[in-house]
Amino acid sequence: MLIPFLKMHAQGNDFVILDFFAPESLSWAKLDFSSVAEELCKPHFGIGADGLVLLSPNAACDAQMFIYNADGTTAEMCGSALRCVTWILHQKTGKKEFSIQTEAGLKTCYVNEDNTITVNLGIPSMLKHSYQAEGFTGDLVNIGNQHFVVWVNSLQNNPHLQYGSVLEHHKGFKQTVNVHFAVLLNRNTAAIKIWEKGCGATLACGTGAASTVFSGIANGLLDSEVEVFMPGGIVKIVASEKGYLLSGEVCQSFEGVYNWKI
Repeated sequence: MLIPFLKMHAQGNDFVILDFFAPESLSWAKLDFSSVAEELCKPHFGIGADGLVLLSPNAACDAQMFIYNADGTTAEMCGSALRCVTWILHQKTGKKEFSIQTEAGLKTCYVNEDNTITVNLGIPSMLKHSYQAEGFTGDLVNIGNQHFVVWVNSLQNNPHLQYGSVLEHHKGFKQTVNVHFAVLLNRNTAAIKIWEKGCGATLACGTGAASTVFSGIANGLLDSEVEVFMPGGIVKIVASEKGYLLSGEVCQSFEGVYNWKI
């Protein structure tokens, strides 16, 4: 069975995207996409990606987005993937504003004049403030998915590689979480390194960047407009009463057809 796909990334956070708007998608609509995600996302042996994204029609809005992590588990939300599918919809329709249903609710997304993409991630909530976990003090933030944000003095020793997995599975959390180690550069700039549940170290995380800014504001460290530097690039977060706006570039790497085993 041949499955057409797009490969896209946002600051290096990369995805295999399947387009269910295409008529041929009827032939593979009932596959086990958990297994598909594991196979397609494997580095070297598959296409290689942080996750698999399904872009589908939805009668109540412009589209629906489903996400599978590289290990086949499902993800509630992903700001990077949301920006990528917004770009795909823009290419299809020419429109510049979209409503996209996610597992974390309906999200409003925009294509800017400079072709960057802005998505409204909603208002984050603080689940645990200054929480002690595995020798670290951090904030557990919910922005449709959960992020544990730890502020440190330096990222040079790659703490996400050393401690990301153990914090992801910390017994004090009700579910596995994404983990971010953050450094304050000034009141409008922060840098993070990222460990995402279900796929490990990644080059970027849009909801993680927004959660870091939310934590920074709650701790009196950051203002409401912040550039977040990640290993794969920079995004901008604007915090407002209407939601946290995530903006940044996206890129289509290539497209192809995957020969799926039957």
